[in-house]
Amino acid sequence: MSIRFRLPLLVFIAFLINILLLYGYYNFFLSKDISMYNSSMNKQLQAETDRIIKKVESSGDFSQVLQIISQTEKLDIQVVDESGITVFRAGNDDGVSIEINSSGLFHHNNEIYLLKVTQPLSLKKISSYYVVWNLFIAEIFIICLMLILITVIIYFYYVKPIVALHKSMENYKKGIHPQCITRKDEIGMLQNRFVTLTEAIEKEKQKQNLIIASISHDIKTPLTSVMGYAERLRKNNLTPERYKRYIDIIYNKSVSIRDLIEEFDEYLNLQMQSGLKQQRISAGKFCAVLKSDYEEELADRGVSFSISVTCPEELLLIDIAKMRRVFGNIIDNSLKNFSKRAPAINVYCSNQGESILFSIEDNGIGIPEEELQKVFDPFYTSDRSRSVAGLGLSICREIVEANNGNIWAENNKSGGLCVKIRLSARCRLSARCTGY
Repeated sequence: MSIRFRLPLLVFIAFLINILLLYGYYNFFLSKDISMYNSSMNKQLQAETDRIIKKVESSGDFSQVLQIISQTEKLDIQVVDESGITVFRAGNDDGVSIEINSSGLFHHNNEIYLLKVTQPLSLKKISSYYVVWNLFIAEIFIICLMLILITVIIYFYYVKPIVALHKSMENYKKGIHPQCITRKDEIGMLQNRFVTLTEAIEKEKQKQNLIIASISHDIKTPLTSVMGYAERLRKNNLTPERYKRYIDIIYNKSVSIRDLIEEFDEYLNLQMQSGLKQQRISAGKFCAVLKSDYEEELADRGVSFSISVTCPEELLLIDIAKMRRVFGNIIDNSLKNFSKRAPAINVYCSNQGESILFSIEDNGIGIPEEELQKVFDPFYTSDRSRSVAGLGLSICREIVEANNGNIWAENNKSGGLCVKIRLSARCRLSARCTGY
């Protein structure tokens, strides 16, 4: 149960227990004393009423006598005749609701009158009564008991788990990983989300360590070559041809290092979710752009290239430049993994409900099934001779997801790799959308 419901329920239960305990204490211990006390007070007031009746019957004018008695003894006195009409009333109505009543008949001038006497009881006087004082003491005791009980419950069910969560956070700084709990309220959700967060942080650390190791590996190899050829250039016995060749090698290796750093910078920019310049473009026009980008280049390299579109009128809302980079990276990855047979790359674009599916297929060597989920990880490679590769496919995933799509890889039945991209086919108009 949620804490926001459990705490009010706890207070309500405590209130009910308080009422029940107080009611039980009253019934078992105080009711008899209160009854005896009320009976005693009524007897005293009745005796006082009888005394007043005797004075009235022996006096000539009962109004004057009753007025004096009302003022001196602070009593409310009322006289009613046989027809029910009030013929006399004395006393002050001070708003006190607690009072004791008594009555009696008296004769005056051959007529019968009813004398009603009321004794108001002040709150100050009532608070000094033994019974009320005991009830007050019992209530104080019950409240203290309930406060102690609620404090213990709150400590063990709320404060202690929060302290444990704080301790697990401190332990995590020391390398001790927290554990999930079965508790279902907000504290349990907070603990389990903290565990999920730490797992994500650990995965991100591993990912960062892999990226650092990969960059170190990919920079170290060309840098070693640069240093080696620079050392040879320091010798004076080189022929002009060899000197020029060493300079060209150093330049090419430097370009490779620059390209790697630029690729890494692009990956970091995507990780920071840099803004997209999304545009509306039809699937047919976008595939025409891809065809013009790669048809001639791939033909010059002896690669068969084709694009098939079955939904040319469907609209996409994408960052066109970045999505062109996605297809470029995928095609470049295919070029690195062709077998000896005639290389071919085929792109298919089809409609699937509210989405458009792109399939980029090649007839290369493919990837082991158990590694298909890893192809979009940073620096993943299927080449067993190396543990790292580039960031190209990882950048593809970042771009596609930033465009509200998803990307995955499958092996073709006839061999080779098929990369699939699903994008939304519905363009929601916005201020930053422009046509293409």
